[in-house]
Amino acid sequence: MAILLKINLTDKTRKKETITNLQYEYLGGLGVNSKLAAELIPPGCHPLSEDNVLLLGAGSLVGTGLPTAARSEATAKSPLSGRFGTANSGGSWGFKLKQAGIDHLAIMGKAERPTILYIDREEIFFEEASYLWGEETWFTIDWIHKNKGRDFQVACIGPAGENGVAYACIQNNYHNAWGRTGLGAVLGSKNLKAIAIRGKGKIEGIPHPQELAKIRKEALQKIKEDNSFAYTKKYGSMVVSSPFNKSGALPGRNFTAGSFPNWEETRGRRHFLETYREKSLACHSCPIACSHWSRVKEGPFAGFATKGLEVTFALEFGARLDLSSIPEIFKCVELCNRLGLDVISTAASIGFLIECSEKGLITENEIGFLPAWGNYQHIIRLIRLIAVKEGIGKLLAGGIRRAAEIVPGSKNFALHVKGVEMTCRDPRAKPDTWALGYLTNTRGGDHLRARSPVELFFGDLPDYGHEELGVTPDHIARLDMPAGLKEIIFGNPPLGVSIPHMISYAEDLITIINSTGLCIRPPVLRTLGPDFYARALNAATGSTHTANSVMEAAGKIWHLQHRFNRREGETYDEYTFPERFYTEPLPRGKNSPHPPLSRENVRHIIEKYLHFRGIMP
Repeated sequence: MAILLKINLTDKTRKKETITNLQYEYLGGLGVNSKLAAELIPPGCHPLSEDNVLLLGAGSLVGTGLPTAARSEATAKSPLSGRFGTANSGGSWGFKLKQAGIDHLAIMGKAERPTILYIDREEIFFEEASYLWGEETWFTIDWIHKNKGRDFQVACIGPAGENGVAYACIQNNYHNAWGRTGLGAVLGSKNLKAIAIRGKGKIEGIPHPQELAKIRKEALQKIKEDNSFAYTKKYGSMVVSSPFNKSGALPGRNFTAGSFPNWEETRGRRHFLETYREKSLACHSCPIACSHWSRVKEGPFAGFATKGLEVTFALEFGARLDLSSIPEIFKCVELCNRLGLDVISTAASIGFLIECSEKGLITENEIGFLPAWGNYQHIIRLIRLIAVKEGIGKLLAGGIRRAAEIVPGSKNFALHVKGVEMTCRDPRAKPDTWALGYLTNTRGGDHLRARSPVELFFGDLPDYGHEELGVTPDHIARLDMPAGLKEIIFGNPPLGVSIPHMISYAEDLITIINSTGLCIRPPVLRTLGPDFYARALNAATGSTHTANSVMEAAGKIWHLQHRFNRREGETYDEYTFPERFYTEPLPRGKNSPHPPLSRENVRHIIEKYLHFRGIMP
């Protein structure tokens, strides 16, 4: 039985509803959040008004012991884009929510004063938290652990969320976050400082435990046998750090440099592993353990220890802002965590400012100093100014789309899609499924909602609409994908990958993953598909899904998000990259530059994709 807990902060009421049928139809997690957002969030409401609703949902398979089933989704109308806002996070928070007998939370209204919501096993209560308003996230977590118990899992905001920074995150304990689309500002607008959860023990009510045990064993075997398992376990997400540099795909200096000559010796995966990593870390129920606990052994930050390094941190602070010191990257990320800021949008905003400064569009007098690439002190200072919206930080706190509207001549440096700052990988290096998925992503310019399960990172593009086949025909034959889709995407016999069709499938697959609560790391993405998720849902929840019904549900979920965006003003003209990517080649060291993208070809692929989705632009 799936339970939704509705919390109204205005009058402190709480109400539980059974949503088992909703979970069946929309799979759980992201899917149920999408349906609730469409129903509960009024069209045209301001993201920071009390009419906005913050939804938190654990994946429907969280708590089953299935490999990596630990993730939860946060959803609301985004203060950054004004459209569908959502973010995913791991750790143990979602598992504790399920232990407390709750699958989804809907946070409505606005508290009169700063408040903490406690869900303590069966008990739900509020406490005023004015004494914590203005404090960093880690201080808040420590306070709850000290005064309420260390077994509480804490979701909270820092000064950035309190001050309405458009890309404030919700911190998930110390080192995880629901990072993108500004959901921390939504909590801040509701005067909700934290949601602290303590579970009650074993999750009961699995209808087919023996079948689930078999499926768990099957999943574990498939994940461990995939050739991506060993290197993902060894390097974590940092596995792509060196390949990105080698292929000239880095977002260097605000997407003006695809590679750095000293990258391998300073920010490469081997350098990180050999110099800083101490041990592996895993989310609840995860056999991959792709995260790291690291320690700085020498230099000005000697003794500093932290979780990381995630490749996003290396690409954003290390490449986009050209910090060549991993310890300095660590410190920037920690400060973002403490203040409650999304790492990606923060780095993008600072990169925008530095480039504006270089071009003379913003003066040293306006900023208060002259920011520069690779200057750690400048970057730290700007992070703090953004969080409290002081000085130049006030300009940057609204996101780069809004900043570009204020600074004349700066539009070419504001690299966003649909108002959400672009991240990680330059599409000029290879305009493939992953890169073009930035444009179709229902939450904006992001890399985590469309990734091909058969991607070939160094492969060629025979033409703009096709990728080189990265796996053997035998692999495709074994791939857990509906047969009709295989033929559409790969051909018969398999000859390549149709990019517009793969984007649609990749989005649906990741929608299923984010709804059930598993992880999208390559060993999972490459090995588990719709048939597996249908059987797992049936064993864990008593549903009667098939691979086709799960795919149909994923399509419905995507269309819900798309309709949400259309009702809030999205147009198909926004399905495009910033101008820089169409007009400027991408330098990559001694190699010849990557050419600009073809505007006509990109538009053709997106139109073909939309047609396949059943939408005519």
